[in-house]
Amino acid sequence: MVVVLPYIEFELGPAEAHSLDRLAGWTLTSVSARVWLTEESGGRDIWLLPGDRHFISSTGRVVVESWPQPGAVADRTARIRLAPPATSFARQWRWPKFSHSARPCPMGPIAQLASST
Repeated sequence: MVVVLPYIEFELGPAEAHSLDRLAGWTLTSVSARVWLTEESGGRDIWLLPGDRHFISSTGRVVVESWPQPGAVADRTARIRLAPPATSFARQWRWPKFSHSARPCPMGPIAQLASST
């Protein structure tokens, strides 16, 4: 059996930030670089290295920014993945609202996670 899960991937340039709304229950993953994020209601700084994930619990705005590590290439983009909450068919989720246009990743906004039994 193959399970296909949707997600959104976008890239942030060096020191570029995005403000996102309606993300409660979503999971944000840093795919390719170190990123900083904060939740409007959470109020704390969160640092993610490539492969790290953060479950977004607040219903307010989330700000995410590319934040190169000291000594890293300063012009490297950060790829961010947003995965929707796990739901049943009875409960629907909606795509988040971006504050301004994000650059889509070359492989597109929908990808898959395959699982076989």
